[in-house]
Amino acid sequence: MNVTQSLITKYILIMIAAVLIIPVSFFAGSWLITVPFMHIQGLLNEEYKGKSYYEQIWNQEAKKLEGANEKTINQKLKLLKEKYPEASMFWVNEAGQTQLPLPYHESLPKQWSSSYTAEFIKKRYGNDPYTVITFIGTDKKQGFMVIEVPEKAVEPPIQRLDPAYYNIYLGFVFIIVLSFIVLSLFFFLRIRKRLRALQAAMNNKDEQGIPLPVVSESTDEIGQLEQSFNQMVKQLHESRDREQQEEQLRQDLIMSLSHDLRTPLTTVRTHIYQMKNEEMALNVQQSLEVIDTKVEFVSDLIDNLFSYTLLLNRKYPYREEEVDMARFLRKSIAQWYPLFEEENMEVDIQLPSQSIYWRGDVQWLERIIDNLCQNVIRHAKEGNFIGFRLVQEHDLSSLTISDKGSGFNKNSHTKQNGVGLAIVDAMIKEMGLTWSIHSTKHGTDIQIVYKASD
Repeated sequence: MNVTQSLITKYILIMIAAVLIIPVSFFAGSWLITVPFMHIQGLLNEEYKGKSYYEQIWNQEAKKLEGANEKTINQKLKLLKEKYPEASMFWVNEAGQTQLPLPYHESLPKQWSSSYTAEFIKKRYGNDPYTVITFIGTDKKQGFMVIEVPEKAVEPPIQRLDPAYYNIYLGFVFIIVLSFIVLSLFFFLRIRKRLRALQAAMNNKDEQGIPLPVVSESTDEIGQLEQSFNQMVKQLHESRDREQQEEQLRQDLIMSLSHDLRTPLTTVRTHIYQMKNEEMALNVQQSLEVIDTKVEFVSDLIDNLFSYTLLLNRKYPYREEEVDMARFLRKSIAQWYPLFEEENMEVDIQLPSQSIYWRGDVQWLERIIDNLCQNVIRHAKEGNFIGFRLVQEHDLSSLTISDKGSGFNKNSHTKQNGVGLAIVDAMIKEMGLTWSIHSTKHGTDIQIVYKASD
């Protein structure tokens, strides 16, 4: 995988950008916003005169006036006033008298006392205007000179920008930070969208119950996960195809064996029938009866396996029609009645006098009744009872077949040796019917329910 395409690399870049976004945005804002504004207000080329500048210049000029007379000092102050028009200045001679205030201030006293000088210095210290007081020359007896500069004049140029500048500057920084947040959010939302698409693909299955493949457009970690998911889907399809092929081979084998075993079984039953007509010992007759019963059981089992395989392959003929269930049941029960009598079973028949119609295949319904009756004779004949009850309530009608055997479980019985019940289950579901089994140690009720369509 390309390192530049990795989500980890992208995430690290986002973290680095998160750390640098604030200082970078302030730096970019200074160049893109501050410089143009300073140029517009004429501050870009202006010489910066800070507090240290005025203090240094004022001290130098005072030292140059060493031994100067009053006229010279006045001339110098006038020149300095022309050079620094924004400042106020004056000087006090050795007698403590105010000389040449530029401009004139009524608040300045004509005579300075030591107490007023101390109060003046206290008021000016750290306040507006910025004040520099220095002695003239090196001899403190010449007096001192004072310069007062408005606080705004000694501020850096950036602090003298128009107030609208700060709003634009902060807006620019806000837009940069907001853009970073939006891009970061887009990054994580895109990851979330791809994961949700993968989740949806896992839940969205085709007709075989296998998830659908996803479109992989990236080689990052999620892209690799998508490719692995597609590979898994491919393997599932291959496995399902092999399973279907094996199932088809198994069903073909069952159908072939069922067909091939019928002929020898028929031959065996023919010879058994002939041997029964011969005179032989009682124990031999009993053995022939057991063999005949087992052969019949195997023959029925083969027939059921053959039918069940046809049902699974949807090759069992189905012809739907309207069936009068009361009439159909009378005919079917009549065919089984001699066998019920032979087994000494009490037969309870409760069929309505009026017709109750079901939609289905007569041959399928007959196979269902035959398998259920055969199941009762084989597994519940000790109860010596079988009952048939057909009832209708509104759009629902039901057929209940009852016995008084020891009971059984539908699922376990089907798994062990109930191929006949498996056929019953498949046919009932295919015809749109429902069925249920209620079994206790006192007997079993099998109910088949039909709902009339509108």
